[in-house]
Amino acid sequence: MRRSIFLIVPFLLCSCMGPITELYPEDEAERPITVYIVSHGWHAGIAIESDAIKEYLPDHPDMPEAEYLKFGWGDGRYYTDSEAGFGLMMRAAFLPTRSVIHVVGIDIPVDRYFTGSQIVRIKVSEDGAREMGKFVNDRFRLRDGEVQSAGHGLYTNSHFYEANGRYYLPKTSNVWTARALRQTGFPITVLYTFTSGNVVSQAAREGERIR
Repeated sequence: MRRSIFLIVPFLLCSCMGPITELYPEDEAERPITVYIVSHGWHAGIAIESDAIKEYLPDHPDMPEAEYLKFGWGDGRYYTDSEAGFGLMMRAAFLPTRSVIHVVGIDIPVDRYFTGSQIVRIKVSEDGAREMGKFVNDRFRLRDGEVQSAGHGLYTNSHFYEANGRYYLPKTSNVWTARALRQTGFPITVLYTFTSGNVVSQAAREGERIR
C-alpha cells in the first residue's frame, strides 16, 4: 500500500487535469476571448479582455478601466511594497498574512506592456470568461458590502484592494493565478503550480508562448 501511494503521488503532481469541455471547447473558434498568463519571475498573474469580465467586478471609484485587465493576488505587505526586501518575503512565505488583489488596466498589447516578462496567450470561451469573472469577484473582501482599497498599484492605472483569504506557503500567488485560469475550463493542474514557472509551462502546453 505504501509503495502504491509513492507511485500515485508523483503521477498526480505531473499529470494535467483535462479541459472542462462545456467551458473550454476543443474548437478555438468557440473560444473568442483572449487571456494572458504573465510571469514576472517569482510571481504570475492573469490578464483578460476587460469587456469579458468588467460586469462581474465590484464597483469602486479606483477600479481601472482599459482594454485589458490584469489580476494578481498576494501578501498584503510584500506585494504592495515595490521595495520590499528579503525579510518581508520570508514573513509572507511562512506566516499567514492578509492578502490583496492587484488590478492593472492595460491599453496596449499585453506583451508590449510587460516587456521583461514571460507571457502565454490563451483563448477561452465567453462562458469560461464568465466563470473566471465570478471567481475574481468573490476574492474581493467586503466591509459592510463595500470593496476596500488597499492603496495605489505598482503601475499607472492600477490599484490594490483588500482580498479574501490568507497568504502563506504553499497558498501562493501562482496557485491563485492557476485557480483563476482553471475557472475558464483550461486544462491545468492547480496542485502543481507552486512556482510561476510551472504555471507558465502548463499554460504553454495548450496556449501560445509569446515570450
